[in-house]
Amino acid sequence: MKKIYPLLLGSVTPESVASNGFLKDNSLDDLIETYMGNLLGDNVFSFFQGNLPITVEIKDSAKKRGPIIVSPDDETALPRYGCWGKERMLYILSAEKDSSLWIGFEKNLSATEIYERCQAGTILETMNEIAPEEGETFYIRPGVPLCIGSGVRYVDLSQNSPVELNIEDLDQLVEALDFIHLDSCNPEYVAPESCLFRMERVAITKPQTIAPDQTESFMAIVNLDNSTSLRTKDIRGLSDTTEENFINLKGNAIALIPHDISELAISPSQDGENPASSFLRVYMCNVPEPPKEDEEKDENEDHHHCGCDAHHHHHDGDCDCGHNHYN
Repeated sequence: MKKIYPLLLGSVTPESVASNGFLKDNSLDDLIETYMGNLLGDNVFSFFQGNLPITVEIKDSAKKRGPIIVSPDDETALPRYGCWGKERMLYILSAEKDSSLWIGFEKNLSATEIYERCQAGTILETMNEIAPEEGETFYIRPGVPLCIGSGVRYVDLSQNSPVELNIEDLDQLVEALDFIHLDSCNPEYVAPESCLFRMERVAITKPQTIAPDQTESFMAIVNLDNSTSLRTKDIRGLSDTTEENFINLKGNAIALIPHDISELAISPSQDGENPASSFLRVYMCNVPEPPKEDEEKDENEDHHHCGCDAHHHHHDGDCDCGHNHYN
């Protein structure tokens, strides 16, 4: 089997397709099945049972605000839906002058108050409204409602889970009432130490070398400004510019760096007198050790699986088990 290499992707989702090298036109899901821990990292591959643990997508709210969505945490989602919960981070790429985000409630609310507000169409008035600016990040805990207004373009990093409930739909609101965070909360800009992933903005003015295999997981790189070149080394330690080992990221292109890559050279744009570029670096951390075989067997016996397809994490509408999965 040929060695895996940095993959050029439009996004990081199970359905994303590689567009470079001999693995071109293969989905990320299929590549994980083939390369397993060499792609994800052994511990990540084992703990998440071969599933992609996070997704990275570039989204644009265009001219219409989105719904008010909320997702459960792992403790609620695993027994109820048979899949992970969802914590997420947003990185603002651009925002129009009058754009808004709404995150969490301004004051404590009861479940009854939330229901009545949603029924009356005034629930948005109870949420923290923020004017987003380019370069800001926001961390969204499970259970905290989120609404993205019009005119916002952003990077959406989240756990790979299909469960997003639209609380403006009363049926979905009833399903979510037992895990919505009812208390007031201040918007968060930094992920807590316990978070399973990190998203870091990196600015460079000269070439740097990183070692993905020294981390717990694969790495995703999202280009932000100018262009960023990624180059691996061949077996002789020389720079290699084949399609598999050299990528020039432009615009907001995304590259997935497999865990098996031992050395990656990152270089800034060479345009102009002062070369520079910036990018987001996304990776996993705090991944628990996979359960031992006996523990895993006991856990599977204890948890009821609703039948949701937890391997392919993008559903529209209701799944066969009758649960609402808003996307």
